[in-house]
Amino acid sequence: MPWNRQLADELPHINMTPMVDVVLCLLIFFMVATRFYDWDESQFTVRVPQVSDAAPLTSAPEDLLLSIRSPGEVVVGETTYDLRELTALLKDAKARYADQGVLIKGDANLSYQDLADVLAVCEAAGIRGVRLPVRPRDDAGAASP
Repeated sequence: MPWNRQLADELPHINMTPMVDVVLCLLIFFMVATRFYDWDESQFTVRVPQVSDAAPLTSAPEDLLLSIRSPGEVVVGETTYDLRELTALLKDAKARYADQGVLIKGDANLSYQDLADVLAVCEAAGIRGVRLPVRPRDDAGAASP
């Protein structure tokens, strides 16, 4: 019985000395290993991707709507311009955005010369994105010769 009482009085304990030794050895090992290895940035060859033409992060403006009212008069928004003023407006729009486009609308009864004058203004301003909206004829049979 005294032998069981002696075991009951002793509490188990963990010897920390080997664990501290291992941790200190690992700490010293990693400190020395990082000292010996000198990081040279020129060792890493990094090829950065290339782009042919970077575009701006802003979205492109909408095409300007040019409505031919009468010979030599074009409406943009709420303002009426003559051909000289329209040239200045389009050059300014082209200077702000290189790929500025225009949409030319006009009555079907206008002469071809009126359209040619507006197209010449667009050409003089350097605008290449010109669109002409059309709609199909109401009577498809009348279009056939």
